[in-house]
Formats: sequence, C-alpha cells, structure tokens
Amino acid sequence: MELTTEQIAAVSGVPANLVGRSGIQWKSFARTAAPMAAFTGLLTVLLPALGLFVLLPASLIVAIYIYRRTRPAPMRGGQGARMGALMGLLSFGSFLVFFLIAIYLNQPKYREIIVGKIQEIAAQNPDQQAQQMLQWFATTDGLITFTIMFLVTILVFFLIIGMSSGALAVSLAKARNRPQL
Repeated sequence: MELTTEQIAAVSGVPANLVGRSGIQWKSFARTAAPMAAFTGLLTVLLPALGLFVLLPASLIVAIYIYRRTRPAPMRGGQGARMGALMGLLSFGSFLVFFLIAIYLNQPKYREIIVGKIQEIAAQNPDQQAQQMLQWFATTDGLITFTIMFLVTILVFFLIIGMSSGALAVSLAKARNRPQL
C-alpha cells in the first residue's frame, strides 16, 4: 500500500508541502548525514575496507535512526535505499577531496606505486598486446585514465553499499517495530 504525501504529513505532523514526493525531508537528513559522510570519506582514504564496509553502513544506520527519531513517519526500503544513495554520494564527495589532496601532496609516491603495480602485472602477462596496453597506463595520460577509472569504481561501491545498507536498515527497523502475534 502506497501512502500519499498527505497521509505521511498527517502521521508525521509535518505540512504536506515540506514532505516532498519521496516522503523524506532531504534537508533534514542531509544535515544529519553530512558530518558522518565527511568522516567516512576521510577514513576510506586511510583504511578503504574499514571505511567502505564498516563505517559507511554504520554511519548510515545511525543517520537514519536519528532522522527517524525526529520524523517518525513510516518508511519503506526504497526510501532507505535513496537515503543510502545520498549518504554514499556525500561520502564519495568527501573521499574524492581527501584522495585528490593525498595524491597532490604525494605525486611521486603515487606514481611510483601505481607504475610499479602496472609493471608487475605486465611482467606476469605473456600476451604482448596486454603488456603494451598496461605500459600505456604507466604514461601520464594512462595514469590519469587509470585514476579516473578507479574513482568511478569507488563511486559505484559507495552507491551500492549505501543503497543496500539503507534499504536493509529501514527494513530491519520496520521488522523490529512490528507487533508480535
């Protein structure tokens, strides 16, 4: 059963024009999520696995919990997924800033690490064409392309983890709040 904006507004006590089509007050959620997303992005630069797979879901769960305490309207998993997508985008934005600062401050070291890995992979691959392509990634243009491909991949991870964590958090909270028969 799909709730209308008016029904959500009546349950939550918020005027219908402030709820929006999704039933989420984005400004309110973003104010809660932004500081946690900034910390998540920073930690993901320093410790990628911990930031992405532990802190992002945990901070999203906390942000949704805080949001739901002030806005107790019923939520669906899709709304949680959209909230997770926003948290993922905010976290990625923070990650991007800190990542680019780290690269800028350590350009020679970054280049050395990436080129070293590319050459190591190229040496293990017997295909001549694959070796040539991998050697192209060691050039300046190739390194920029490689970095952009890496960032797009990380963005996809942030979105997938955020959306799935948000949907799961809302669904589990809904299941926990159901009356027992």
